[in-house]
Amino acid sequence: MQHEVKKADLSSVLRWLLPVVITAAAIYFLSQQVDFNQVGAAFRRVDATTILGVAGLFLLSLVLRVICWFFLLEGKFSYGEAFFGINAGYLLNNVLPFKLGEFGRAALLAGKGKTKAGFMEVLASIITERTLDFFLAATYFLLMLPRVVSARSMQMLASVVLALTVLLFIVAGLAARNLTKINTKFAARWADKPRLLRWLPRINGFLAGFQILLDPLKFLYALLLLAASWICSMGSVVLLQRALLPASQDWWSVFIVAGGSFANALPAAPANLGVYEAANVALYGLLGVEQSSALAIALILHAVQFIGTSLLGMLGIFILGESFGSLASKATHWRKQHGDAA
Repeated sequence: MQHEVKKADLSSVLRWLLPVVITAAAIYFLSQQVDFNQVGAAFRRVDATTILGVAGLFLLSLVLRVICWFFLLEGKFSYGEAFFGINAGYLLNNVLPFKLGEFGRAALLAGKGKTKAGFMEVLASIITERTLDFFLAATYFLLMLPRVVSARSMQMLASVVLALTVLLFIVAGLAARNLTKINTKFAARWADKPRLLRWLPRINGFLAGFQILLDPLKFLYALLLLAASWICSMGSVVLLQRALLPASQDWWSVFIVAGGSFANALPAAPANLGVYEAANVALYGLLGVEQSSALAIALILHAVQFIGTSLLGMLGIFILGESFGSLASKATHWRKQHGDAA
């Protein structure tokens, strides 16, 4: 019993410590690599028209992403509920640790809407959206990597990893078809092994995200909506590149947005403070871009995203009849129940 308590305490410490270490490393990296006087000069080269363009493309990207999620929710909620729900989730991620946003938006919508859908129904749609996101991120990044690195071995590695990613989706889709059988089998096998049994909700959540593959038309429609959202995000990067990097190429934005999405998945401080910026500086470094302009681009993009989603999230929580504290408590509760399934 004492051993279990010590292990739980260690797990809790690591859960707090890892984001702190990653964020501190990112900020240290920036402090060593970037001339902040030059960052200020880069900001002055960006005019208001460019900022408005970036904000407009961000909003369009957000609208398209919400349409995708609204589609995955299969009419259980109105578009407005989906729009404000997703932004409330982003708000939680902006100001709280442990990436509670996905659990928060599921908790916010649970019991609402036309069918009073439960928490798990909403969470399953979120897992599906995140699964599609991962597929797009991996595909875009691996397709662009051979253009960034000249080594033949790295180009071959990118092709192999892309093929393995597609294979993973096929295997996971087949497993999702037999989700009930898999759940029953593992529940019986792990009945007397509580430590392993705790992983079952995570396995179910992981496979639930791939059930969309069982309906090819639905998968294609959702993927196209999400891809359109990604293209708008890339457009924001292109606008800033043209303002700050006259010699840049538009395809760089694909590499930056895809690579940055992996950094956003890391455990870090709220809003991925420092980690998002460090990732962008590192990715642009692979393209031969000097650090000050790269950091300026990252800071502008991050500020637009943070301000936009925070304002819309606060409005959404109010409109949907919730309070921030109550929603944060619900999100924390559900995260403890389901681990990192989302």
